[in-house]
Amino acid sequence: MFEFEYTDTNYEQLVHAMGSALKVPMHNDHLLFPEAIGTGTLRHIHVPNGLHAYLIDCTWHQDWHIYASTSAEEFYILRFDELTIPDTLVMSIGDEKIREKNTSKAFAYLTSSLYNWSYEGTEGCTYKGVNILFSKKWLAQYFDVARVDEVLTSYVSLKAESINIEPLDARYRRWMKTICNVEESNPLRKTILQNRMMLLIERFFASLFEKMSNPAYRLPLTHEDIARVMHIERLLTKNVLQTPPSIQQLAKIAAISESKLKKDFKTMYSFPIYEYFQKARMHAAQDKLLTGKFSVKEVAMELGYSNLSNFTIAFKKEFGILPSQLLSPKKLSD
Repeated sequence: MFEFEYTDTNYEQLVHAMGSALKVPMHNDHLLFPEAIGTGTLRHIHVPNGLHAYLIDCTWHQDWHIYASTSAEEFYILRFDELTIPDTLVMSIGDEKIREKNTSKAFAYLTSSLYNWSYEGTEGCTYKGVNILFSKKWLAQYFDVARVDEVLTSYVSLKAESINIEPLDARYRRWMKTICNVEESNPLRKTILQNRMMLLIERFFASLFEKMSNPAYRLPLTHEDIARVMHIERLLTKNVLQTPPSIQQLAKIAAISESKLKKDFKTMYSFPIYEYFQKARMHAAQDKLLTGKFSVKEVAMELGYSNLSNFTIAFKKEFGILPSQLLSPKKLSD
C-alpha cells in the first residue's frame, strides 16, 4: 500500500514532499506518478490573489491511503473531487467515516486543517480533484465576516455528515476542466486560473450560505437516491452536442419511475431535466465563444442549431446578452 501523510497548510510543500516520498523528479511544481504506484499527475498552482491549490489526476495501481493530519494553524480546504471506485474507498473526516463500494462519486465539500481527513482506497480507483486552500482571513475579504464565522463553524462541525451537500454538476466540472487543462504557455494562464478558482469558491459559498440559513436543512434524498441522480446528470451532460436520452430511457437506466426521477433530479439540481440540459448546452456554447476561436455560426451549428436566430434567442435567454457580444471584432467579421 502507498501511504502519504501531510498537513493542509502549504500545498507547495505538499507536492514536493510527495515527490520526495515517490522518489520522482519535480518540474514546475508538477510530478508524474511512477508506474508502480499509479498513472497520472499531481500539481501545485498559486495565483496572484493568494489562493493555492493542488490538482490530482491519478489511477492507482495499488492500494493507497492519503492522510491529512491536524494542524494548529487554521486553514480551510474546498475539495472538488471525482472518484471512480471499482472496489472500496473509505473517506474519513475527524472521527467520522463513510465507506463507498463499486460506485462513482463527484462532490464539493469543505474541510478544515483542524480535523484529520483521509481517503483510503483500493487498487484501480481513479481520483481527480481540485483542492483549494485558504485562510478564514482570506475568505472574510470576499464575504461578510460574521457570516463566514457562523457558516464555517456550523458546516465544518457536521464533517462527513454533509458530504453530499454540493454535487458536482456540469458547471463545476467545466471550471475544473479549465483549471486542469490551461496550458503553461498561455499568457493569460494566471488570470484564467484565478477566475475559475474564484468561480468555484463563490458558487459553493453562495449555495452554502443559502442552505445553511436553515439549520434544519438536509437534502431530502437517501444515499442511494443521490448516487442515482448524480449518475443520470453525468450521462445527460457527457456530450451536450448529442440529443439527450428520453426521460423513459433515463428512468430505466436509474431503475426508478419517471416521476421519481424527475422529482429527485429537480431536488438535487434545482431545474427540470431538460431545462438543466439546455443550460449545460448554453454554457458549453459560452465557453467556446470565449476562446475567441469560433464564430457564432460555428458554435450554433456544432450544437445542432440549423437556425441561427433560434440559437441567438436561446443564448440571450440564458445570459441576457447576444452571443456576438462575446466575440472579438475579427470573429464578428468572419
